[in-house]
Amino acid sequence: MAGPSSVVLMSGGIESAVLLYNWRSSSALLHPLYINYGQRGAAMEERASDKICNNLGLELSRIDMSAVGNKFRELQHGAKSFVPLPHRNLVILGLAASYASQVGSSKVALGLNKDDLGSYSSASQNFMDSFRSTAASLEPPVTLIAPLSHFTKAEVIRLGKRLGVPFADTYSCMVGRPVHCGRCHQDHDPEQK
Repeated sequence: MAGPSSVVLMSGGIESAVLLYNWRSSSALLHPLYINYGQRGAAMEERASDKICNNLGLELSRIDMSAVGNKFRELQHGAKSFVPLPHRNLVILGLAASYASQVGSSKVALGLNKDDLGSYSSASQNFMDSFRSTAASLEPPVTLIAPLSHFTKAEVIRLGKRLGVPFADTYSCMVGRPVHCGRCHQDHDPEQK
C-alpha cells in the first residue's frame, strides 16, 4: 500500500494520526512531515504530531513557513481567518512533493477524509486530481495519495480505534484553542451524540 518510502503529511489531527498508525506495520520507510503555515493552532498541532510520531518511534520533520502565513494574515481585512493561507493545500502539497524528492520518496500521503473532500477549493476532487497529475509529471515523479478520502470522519475514527490510535494525543482545532472543544467537525465523531 505505502511503497518503499512515503512522506506522510501531519497535522496532529485525527486523520493524519490514523494514516500514520495504519502504515506503522508496513515495510515502508515513513517520513512524517509537519508544515507550520501560520495557522492559529500551529504549536498544538506540532506538539500533537510529535507525540504521535514518538508513539511509533518515528522522527517528525518540520518546515516552518509561519512568516508566510503571518504575512497573509496581515493582508486580511476585517476579521482574521483561522487559516491565513488561501489555497493552503496548493502550498503544502508543493512543499511535500519537493521534500519527497529530497528524501528519495515517491509518494506523498494526505489525510483527507470524504467529509472534507470539497469543503474548500484546494480540497476538491478536481484540485486533487489536477495536483496528482502535476506531481506525476515531475522528475522524479511523485504520487499523491489520500487513502482516507473514501472514509467519512466516523469511519476514520472507527478505523483509528481498531488500530489503537491514542486520540487523546491528537489536536484538531481550527480556532487555535489550547484544547479542542469537541463541537466542530474537525474533532469529533459525528455519529456520537
